[in-house]
Amino acid sequence: MSHADPNHWTILRLLKAKPGGYVSGTFLASQLGLSRTGIWKHIQNLRGLGYEITSHPKEGYRLEALPDLLMPEEVILNLNTSWLGHSYHYFKEIGSTNDQALLLASKGAPHGTVVVAETQTAGKGRLARSWESPSLHGIYFSTLLRTAIPTQEAPQCNLTAALALARVLSRNYGLKVAIKWPNDVLIEGKKVSGILTEMQSDQDRTRFLVLGMGINVNQQPQDFSASFRYPPTSVAVEVGQPVMRQTLFIRLLREMETLMDIFLSQKFSQLLEELESYSHVHGRNVTVHLPQGDVRGKVTGFTREGALKLQTSDGKESIIWAGDVTRMEGN
Repeated sequence: MSHADPNHWTILRLLKAKPGGYVSGTFLASQLGLSRTGIWKHIQNLRGLGYEITSHPKEGYRLEALPDLLMPEEVILNLNTSWLGHSYHYFKEIGSTNDQALLLASKGAPHGTVVVAETQTAGKGRLARSWESPSLHGIYFSTLLRTAIPTQEAPQCNLTAALALARVLSRNYGLKVAIKWPNDVLIEGKKVSGILTEMQSDQDRTRFLVLGMGINVNQQPQDFSASFRYPPTSVAVEVGQPVMRQTLFIRLLREMETLMDIFLSQKFSQLLEELESYSHVHGRNVTVHLPQGDVRGKVTGFTREGALKLQTSDGKESIIWAGDVTRMEGN
């Protein structure tokens, strides 16, 4: 785990403030109250993180290029959120960000804690499925939400996060995005993201929720090795060029905070119209797999709580709170 060194933040801010130009070691030392040797050591540490910094014996230091890593030095400095991500835990490699967030929650981590990793060795999806997490290609993170809500409303968390990602991908990247209830985000019918929410509760109210999300960002077709029910894709494949993960992640966290404020204030119904506009299943005949057996019918929308409304062949309406859509018919 790594937390950003405050001196790193200051040095990076000063270097970024002079793009293409040198900043003298003497000036940096005066700003941080360090010796020039101390500045040099911090520059070496930043280089070790992936920053390309040129040094000149007379001119000082110049920032040449930034690494596309999700470390706090880059994300937190540009986040500008009210509560999401203020506690930020970054890992080069981890088993599962959800498992780490659950552990941190048990130790008293605050609301809005974010756990992010460059790769996961045991990434988790719904129904005990795994999530492939190739290093430096995707975004793999979990968020801790401590606001107590009725347990039956917890699935709304998935849809709220899915809507945040749909907004970012459609508005900022011009992509045709759809949300497949209850936890997948698709581009042109291909899966780009999955969401898994786990919780701890007391009777009928949650103690906390941990929302995990995996996003395929810069994978290429050859990077997808496993078989999938929905063909996988990545943002880069769909836009036709590599995408800065930092930028996408920052945009997503900002959008998530906006929508989570609505969800956590129990005003989820305000999001229903927009959710239905992105829905991949609305108006289609589907088969939903449930523990007690499959249910078939036409999706007519969502309830105010986010459950799926299904009109069955006998004309009755079924309300599906949790399940897996395994088959769809129609456009």
